[in-house]
Amino acid sequence: MRKNWIAVQDVEGRPYEECVELFRKYINPGLVALLEMGEYTSIEPRSAHGAIIIDGKGREILDFVSSYGALNLGHNHPVVKAAILDVLHKEKVDLSKELLSPYAACLAHNLSLLTPGSLDRFYFCNSGTEAVEAALKLAARYFKGKRPLFIYAENSLHGKTLGALSVTGGQKLREYFPLLPGRCVPYGDAEAIEILLRDTPKEGDDSVAAVILEPIQGEAGVIVPPAGYLRQVREICDRYGVLLILDEIQTGMCRTGTFFACEQEGVVPDLLVIAKSLGGGLASIGATIATTKVFDTAYDNPHDCLVQTSTFGGRTTSCVAAMAALEVCVQEDLGRRAQELGERLLAGLQAIKEKYPEWIRAVRGRGLMVGIEFDEQVIDKAPYLPAKIPGLKNVLKEHLPGMVAAALLKQHGILGTLMLNNRSVLRVYPPLIVTEKEIDYFIGALDDILGQGPKELVKNRVNHAIGAAGLKFIAPWAGSLLKRQR
Repeated sequence: MRKNWIAVQDVEGRPYEECVELFRKYINPGLVALLEMGEYTSIEPRSAHGAIIIDGKGREILDFVSSYGALNLGHNHPVVKAAILDVLHKEKVDLSKELLSPYAACLAHNLSLLTPGSLDRFYFCNSGTEAVEAALKLAARYFKGKRPLFIYAENSLHGKTLGALSVTGGQKLREYFPLLPGRCVPYGDAEAIEILLRDTPKEGDDSVAAVILEPIQGEAGVIVPPAGYLRQVREICDRYGVLLILDEIQTGMCRTGTFFACEQEGVVPDLLVIAKSLGGGLASIGATIATTKVFDTAYDNPHDCLVQTSTFGGRTTSCVAAMAALEVCVQEDLGRRAQELGERLLAGLQAIKEKYPEWIRAVRGRGLMVGIEFDEQVIDKAPYLPAKIPGLKNVLKEHLPGMVAAALLKQHGILGTLMLNNRSVLRVYPPLIVTEKEIDYFIGALDDILGQGPKELVKNRVNHAIGAAGLKFIAPWAGSLLKRQR
């Protein structure tokens, strides 16, 4: 072995501080610096079950992030874990692209029983962004390349590969990349879509292949559209002969109260993408689901059948995990559970909003997909700025939910985080197997943090940043924020 080689069995006993430094050196130093600001790097993840993570000191951390919706079933769900271990023990063929997988075939069959309408053709990949890429390619091939444009919504997030990024509305993520042509519209405004389609030709450089939307925008801050919005868009797409793609990567797998969020308006898209929790939290798998009409136009012949493939898509272990995850969703009725617990969570958070109106602008969501939008002006009531750092107050305002999340972790052992495209919103995505007691604990913990007042929150966060993380982490934030504001 090479000098300083680390064996697999030596990782668990290695000091966590050394692993943090290896991550900083080899993977992403900026991410480590960001996590240090919230004291997340002080938590060594040792084990996990359900909604609980156990750290290196034996402390229980309540996970209210669910890895951005990838852990609807929680950590290490026993049914999913047992299914994977069983297939590994039997030494089944896990990966062979020349031989057909019975597990992929049976997973597709089971999913077809859960998808709305005639969505019954499947492409399996490894992630959400890959599923979106496949949907965009399928839509383009459906129109034989004669319609190059896609309509997408402001502040949307569909992935970070180039195709998916092209239909992502978060401008910060799009800078410097060569992207596909598209048209961006306000989310929730069906008329804006119709105006665009009315003014574009059916073929040519300015023609539209598809509209892609999230039924509820996650990273934009859990934006729930007006009632009937998806139905209107479906009707508009039909009227102008345009495909509708729905991104259910975050909203799917029972997160919003039904297996797919689009079911709540009775809408059947032409293409639907799902990932994250499809693997039950223990496998990486995504799926692009199409109607037979759309799929057959593009790929249903030996000449084109290899145009869209994935080496690891549809491997046995991933499909087994997904089949087990679907069984849990159905047998434990997680859609109903998400709806009922979501009502309890939203009621508790609305009460906190009324109690602390200076802190919270809005609480919104559906099921257990909830966002808390904070009012950054509350920072003006916390004049604790011990050092004259340019732009520090603006940095604190931009990261207010992050400071609340850090306080929840440090004082109450709750894991939380903010949204990628909306830094004023705290993400509240507990696993769907969360208990009523854990929901109530979160509500009580948030009540306690806000009750301490903004001065105490700012004081604790700034003291940590200066004392533990160092001013070198604050100053660049202030500088970059001031640069953006200019």
